Amino acid sequence: MSTERQVYRCQNRACGCEIVVTKTSVETKTNPRCFCGAEMKKPYSPPVFRMLDPDDELVSRLEAGRNLAQ
Repeated sequence: MSTERQVYRCQNRACGCEIVVTKTSVETKTNPRCFCGAEMKKPYSPPVFRMLDPDDELVSRLEAGRNLAQ
């Protein structure tokens, strides 16, 4: 499913076209196609790691689950 402001890039290096989604689409199982016929994909963005907040509810649940498993 394509959501607003997602960027898709043509996989054909000779084309290199990009689109920005302006309206959320209905659910589809395939990536969009470029006008040149190649499949378009979202550009890779590396993961961003951050420290977990110990006061966060999810972290508390994980800790509680870990204590039960011991």
